[in-house]
Amino acid sequence: MLTRLRKIGSHDIFKRMIVTVIFVVVLSFAIIESMIISGFKINDTQASHVDYIIILGSGLKGSQLSIILQQRVDTGIIYLKQHPHMSVIVSGGQGPGEDITEAEAMSRYLVRQGIDQTRIIQENRSTSTFENLKFSQDILQARGIHQPSIMIVTSNYHLYRAEMIASTLGFKVHGIASPSLGYLLPQNMLREYLAMIKAMLQLP
Repeated sequence: MLTRLRKIGSHDIFKRMIVTVIFVVVLSFAIIESMIISGFKINDTQASHVDYIIILGSGLKGSQLSIILQQRVDTGIIYLKQHPHMSVIVSGGQGPGEDITEAEAMSRYLVRQGIDQTRIIQENRSTSTFENLKFSQDILQARGIHQPSIMIVTSNYHLYRAEMIASTLGFKVHGIASPSLGYLLPQNMLREYLAMIKAMLQLP
């Protein structure tokens, strides 16, 4: 009888643990997704002072911009044409299936769209959002520019995390959210939830 009661008790404890884990996951998902969604509304195009614009990479098909990356660059072009004296850092290294670096592909696209080559700075080593911003910071610091005010251009679902990382690195941060494809949004939002958890655990 005692053994049976112990088994029932252990079973109840296990069930409570499962319920607790599910509750924590659901709660964290709701909170983090609401944070991500808040980035959709960011559009700091009227910011009074910005030193540099940084466009974050997002994959190539061979040497061509992916649809997501083209949306980011097109959004950046609008801002660059409104601010003709501003320089832009295009940030992205070379990943699997990519013939050139994302930075080089973005640079070529910008030039084809009428942005002068002299305005473009390539950061061509990064393979993550943190590296995008850290390596861009290294480039600016090598030029004697510390704690600049930057305008980050990236996809709407990605902007909250990008700004969070940039703030941790000491940037004065503004952002412009580029649109994303509706049919890819659920997948991207789930991936971003996991990426947010990783960033929160790793950032100081």
